[in-house]
Amino acid sequence: MSNDAPHIDLERLKHFIPFDGLSDSHLAEIRARIQLLRLPPGRLVFKRGEPAARALFLIEGAVDMTDASFQVRPLPADDDENYLALDNYPTHTVNAITTAPSIFYALDRNHLDLLMTWTQAAESMLEEGDDADQRDWMDALLGSELFAQVPPARIQSLFVKFEEHPCNLGDVIVREGDSGDTFFVIKQGKAMVTRQHSGREETLAALTAGNFFGEDALISDAPRNATVTMTSDGLLMRLGKDDFRALLQQSVVRRVSAEQLDALNEEGDRACILIDVRLPMEFRHDRTPGARNIPLPELRRELRSLEKDFIYVVSCDGGRRSELGAYLLSEAGFDAFVLARAEEKDAAAAS
Repeated sequence: MSNDAPHIDLERLKHFIPFDGLSDSHLAEIRARIQLLRLPPGRLVFKRGEPAARALFLIEGAVDMTDASFQVRPLPADDDENYLALDNYPTHTVNAITTAPSIFYALDRNHLDLLMTWTQAAESMLEEGDDADQRDWMDALLGSELFAQVPPARIQSLFVKFEEHPCNLGDVIVREGDSGDTFFVIKQGKAMVTRQHSGREETLAALTAGNFFGEDALISDAPRNATVTMTSDGLLMRLGKDDFRALLQQSVVRRVSAEQLDALNEEGDRACILIDVRLPMEFRHDRTPGARNIPLPELRRELRSLEKDFIYVVSCDGGRRSELGAYLLSEAGFDAFVLARAEEKDAAAAS
């Protein structure tokens, strides 16, 4: 079985449940999670009785599926019954063997289950007559790495807390250096992110519908680290600081005690990497044993160099910076924890 560089045809994907009910923006968000697999004829795709860790969708070609009674069911890709993942059960009930050169899209089954839960949660909140923008901003959030870690049971209580805020071209939504009390999602319109650097204004990013901003200051209690200005008229969805922390941050920022970290290192099947996000001078003065120093301002730039196979545990001296560091890692799809301080030990052990 070979893995190709992903070239996922989203229009073809829409022939399958649950992708047929998703917006283009949501499909684009999950594209990176899908693997494209090619198999020659006569190759075993999966075996009866083995766990179905991935959901496989037959895009081209054909397979024979053989059950415990040796009954064979041929299934070509253009079959009218080919609208679900092959043998769509947690444990495979048949053997599947290709009978022609075949292409499959593969998606982690746990993520697929979350995807269906999110979609149905969002659908339950949409009312008749809601426009595409209402669906798109919700879909974009639900498809992001960050929201993948929010328990589905909390999704509905999260969305009902958002408030709509109209804005105009040129409006400054957040200003660098100000305190922050709101998390924003762009429902309609566009914005630009800028920062002062060496006396000049530096453009960092362009934002559009579905993008969110403002979370850093809410987590760290630090001033806004950039300015966001509307580059068109638009609509923003706002979530207040208290609701953000109660519904989102507490779901995403997980804590682990020193003892739990030791147990993970000794008994876990994945290596733990300890990251200290303090400034280099602080780190040299009071080193965290075994930690790699990546100062918080550099962490975003370093994300591409980190491997997602590891568990990351983030530390600092006061807690806030490590919370933001773990949040940034979680937002980028890493498995991240905060190293609990001594006074949080009991709470971490109880979680």
